[in-house]
Amino acid sequence: MNLLYDFSSALLQARQRKGATQEQIAFSLDISQATYNAWECGHRLCPYKHIIALISYFDDDQFTRQMLRILLTLQHNMAGLNRKSPAELTTYYQKLITLLAAECAEWLKTLDKR
Repeated sequence: MNLLYDFSSALLQARQRKGATQEQIAFSLDISQATYNAWECGHRLCPYKHIIALISYFDDDQFTRQMLRILLTLQHNMAGLNRKSPAELTTYYQKLITLLAAECAEWLKTLDKR
């Protein structure tokens, strides 16, 4: 998996599906068009906060799934999970899913209080 290529390709496809220009998206994210272009051309991977903003901006299930895969791959590599056995990986990701589900449930409670 080439993260930069996968990211830039997903970004370009999502922008085309939305019918937006690079300038419109850059303005929405409060970044320069040159910065956005570097992401879409595969020169740089954007910061985590901007990936989340892009997920929200595009509101596109296909793009969201692609970004989640990329974020999981980044986390997998940063945590050094490449050296784990399949059983250890299964346990690790089951714990991660449980933590994410619990965190989402807590977050939803804060929405209910509004």
